[in-house]
Amino acid sequence: MSFIEEYVVEPFKYATSDWLKILIGVSLLFLYYAISLIVYGILSLFFGPFSLVFILLLKIIFTIPLAGYYIEVIRNTLKGLDTLPSWFNIVRILIDGLLYKIAYSIALFLYTLIFVLPVILIGFILLTIFRDLSSYIPWIVLLSLFILGGLVIYMVVILIVFWICVPLATVNFAKKGFFGFFNIWGILKKFSFEYLAIWVLYKIVPVIILLPIGICLDIFMLIPFVNILVLLLVILLVVIIGPVLGFILEVMFHRAVAKYYRERE
Repeated sequence: MSFIEEYVVEPFKYATSDWLKILIGVSLLFLYYAISLIVYGILSLFFGPFSLVFILLLKIIFTIPLAGYYIEVIRNTLKGLDTLPSWFNIVRILIDGLLYKIAYSIALFLYTLIFVLPVILIGFILLTIFRDLSSYIPWIVLLSLFILGGLVIYMVVILIVFWICVPLATVNFAKKGFFGFFNIWGILKKFSFEYLAIWVLYKIVPVIILLPIGICLDIFMLIPFVNILVLLLVILLVVIIGPVLGFILEVMFHRAVAKYYRERE
């Protein structure tokens, strides 16, 4: 079986095999997008930027069951099942979703604390020293910019590595429980160029496809009268089409990563 058949065609057939189950997941995303737009539109009039806090709370509320469902997709795949999980076991889905969110938050905090925060502190100290010396040694400015640029690149690389490793950590979480998310060595052993290709296919390629569409819509928004139609089209894409494609792609992605993980055991 080719790469596309294994990690795209089969996951698509799997993700669209039961439209009733898909409809429930899509409905959760639809409610999140719709309520977020409404709430942000109303609250921004009174709270300004602080309205984003309410949007974040909404996201947490709606993504917990979705995260739990993706965990179930992974578990079914690891068991060799070809059926979408049922939504009836909502208690387990919510518990899994909540535990996953907690594990993800802790991991992000630890990675930030271990890899990013020391770099920020070093950069701040160096910047202070170089700023004081720059009036006496002119070339120290260029050196400081060079070092700070290197530190920024380092932090970006660390963040990208974290994002790439999260899906494999999620499978570890689904299989081994809460602490499986932090089994760094076990996660790294599963890493390969094939996995990287899966990650790029699902996380980078959609962005590349949507980017020119977004640029075209921005251009049309500058045209009088046409901008109203474009705005309606954007709302249609975000609120209606977005949840459908978003949920199906996430199910496909978690199915593909779980299949990859299972084949490496």
